[in-house]
Amino acid sequence: MTISRLIPFVLMLASPVCRAQLPPGVLLPGRPAAPAPTQPANPVAPAPEPEPVAADASAEAAPNTLSAEEQAQGWRLLFDGRRVYGMRGVQRSDPLAAGWKIAKGELNLPKEVKDMDRMTGGDLITTDQYWDFEFRFEWKATVSADSGIRYMLSEAASQTPAGLEYQIIDDVHNSTGLKGGPLRRSGALDNLIPAGANARLRSADPLNNVGDPWNEGRIVVQGNHVEHWLNGDKVVEFDLGPQLRRQAEAKKMRVPVAFGLKNRTRICILDQGTEVAFRNLKIRPVVPQAVVTPPVNPGGTVPNPLLLPPGSGARR
Repeated sequence: MTISRLIPFVLMLASPVCRAQLPPGVLLPGRPAAPAPTQPANPVAPAPEPEPVAADASAEAAPNTLSAEEQAQGWRLLFDGRRVYGMRGVQRSDPLAAGWKIAKGELNLPKEVKDMDRMTGGDLITTDQYWDFEFRFEWKATVSADSGIRYMLSEAASQTPAGLEYQIIDDVHNSTGLKGGPLRRSGALDNLIPAGANARLRSADPLNNVGDPWNEGRIVVQGNHVEHWLNGDKVVEFDLGPQLRRQAEAKKMRVPVAFGLKNRTRICILDQGTEVAFRNLKIRPVVPQAVVTPPVNPGGTVPNPLLLPPGSGARR
């Protein structure tokens, strides 16, 4: 074929009509990626990652975005309102086809009556593991909703990971929360440490449609210390250690040997058979706390200090 005949063919391939587009709801690795304006998007391999779009530095970031200050602090978006990044399904290879939906800037898990109390979309879990981290998220509960965020996980293939759980629940109507009291209410370390008296949902009753339906959760793990925050208030704090496993066993909970111990962990969003929605999923690693080797006790033994990831070092 001559050069003159090739020119129209090349121009046709470069037209917008022929450019491949990613579908609007997909799970992608890493941070949000967008193709350069002059290049077609690759439907298999995402284009190089740009910096997340920042809101005005003097204003609070809009949902599913990072402010300039958050970018400087090392925050990473896991959901930008259109796609999920750096997460995958646990029980389902394609959780968006199985039950999770993306609409109106929300990551929803709708349930029809026949699907209530059944896993549909399955659990979502981060592809990366974290040692010390801060995880922020917002959720909107429906009537009798029950979900949660698990961390310090023990994982088995295609099974819901065991671990500590930040409880997400309809405190007014769900029977689990009503029977379990503060131990099973929103923000609690589920079934182990109750949420404080300051734990308040923005809209206490999903049936009333009064107030902001979105609640802000926050989990902070630094060293052995853990905090749960709910709508700007710290509602739970505790230290990791074997005492958590003893508490669980006392309640006849079936937990793995390493339950409650510090480890490098993924973060898991649970599908517990009820309808729930999420947005503003963001995470950042934080600097580990200082580690001080305790003095030798009278018996001549040295307790094991907190294990740190390679190269992290101690910080005073």
